[in-house]
Amino acid sequence: MIDHLRDDFGVEPVCRELDLSVSAYNARRRRPASARHLRDERLVEHIHRIHAASGKAYGARGIHRRL
Repeated sequence: MIDHLRDDFGVEPVCRELDLSVSAYNARRRRPASARHLRDERLVEHIHRIHAASGKAYGARGIHRRL
């Protein structure tokens, strides 16, 4: 969210509104992605492939069955 808004408003004002320190924001940006985040990214890619292979006909239930 901050990355999306920082070009328009700057990091400091956005962090102030979110009650987050700028140092915490910067630390989070430098930290490597967690294993959970990486797994979630792979899962989203897999879901997109299933959806595309179905001719975009599968909804949540169809994709869940395929998973």
